[in-house]
Amino acid sequence: MKATALGIIAIMSAVATAAPMARAGAAAQDGPAAISGVWKLNAAASVNPNGPPAVKPAQAPRGGGGGGGGSVDVTGGATQQIQGGIGKEEEARLNAAKAFFFKAPEMMGIQATKDEFKLLLDPATKLGFAHKTDNKKAKVATPAGPMDFKVKWDGQKLVREAEMESLKVIETYTVSPDGKQLIVTVKADSTMVRNVQNGEIKRVYEKQPQ
Repeated sequence: MKATALGIIAIMSAVATAAPMARAGAAAQDGPAAISGVWKLNAAASVNPNGPPAVKPAQAPRGGGGGGGGSVDVTGGATQQIQGGIGKEEEARLNAAKAFFFKAPEMMGIQATKDEFKLLLDPATKLGFAHKTDNKKAKVATPAGPMDFKVKWDGQKLVREAEMESLKVIETYTVSPDGKQLIVTVKADSTMVRNVQNGEIKRVYEKQPQ
């Protein structure tokens, strides 16, 4: 999963080579041509680019001596209700996954075709993903451990779905009609923890000249 510095340069070079297809007349282009390129986060135009703010922790009931609790703090502040129990190891994975998926990368390099989607995050992280857009599950390594990914084209939008034991994250990538902005929305749900995402996540990226 982790690319070497040379690999990052190679991917960026490939993206730059493909980018001219996406410059002129982007509104009339298909999804892969429009989404391919280098994108920079516009934090001011985004909603919660680094994830929803933490909710004030709930106060423990007075006089209560524990007795099973029924909630777990997986947000760094928000107390959320468990739906059936979660172990410490899975809680740690859930926290790591939320930290990764809820924080917007400052830069993204994308190279897409009808059949493939290659995503390079901020080169400083040396982190990249390569997916088939066949909507079939494939296990991929992430900073939170291995997760099942499914990627597909939904018309002109690209949808990437990541899933582990107690968390599902759906990212939707949409290019503006003029081809200058990429809108990425993130929606997370959990079978074990209610309100795992407590606010909207909408990221706005600006296409960089090549």
